[in-house]
Amino acid sequence: MYKVINMTFETDEELQQQLAEHTDAIHNNMLYGIDKSFNEDDDITIIAWLNHEYTVSIPKDQWIESLEFTLKYFITKEEYEKCSEVKQLIDKLS
Repeated sequence: MYKVINMTFETDEELQQQLAEHTDAIHNNMLYGIDKSFNEDDDITIIAWLNHEYTVSIPKDQWIESLEFTLKYFITKEEYEKCSEVKQLIDKLS
């Protein structure tokens, strides 16, 4: 499921903590957000908001590289169905 998350923090340490807490959501957003952006012919995918002010986004020219990173994450988590989805999306984008 694709839902842009908001990470709220004041220090670098708090940011690192938020990134650790939301790692799974970030990778899911890469998978489903890129798929959504591709299907809607968008050029950018928003992954997260930082302090309701800034976005973490991925431009179209970095989608495949980002998906390859996400594929490695899902392999380490042994989420092989998602690995298959990522691979199919990479193939569709190639």
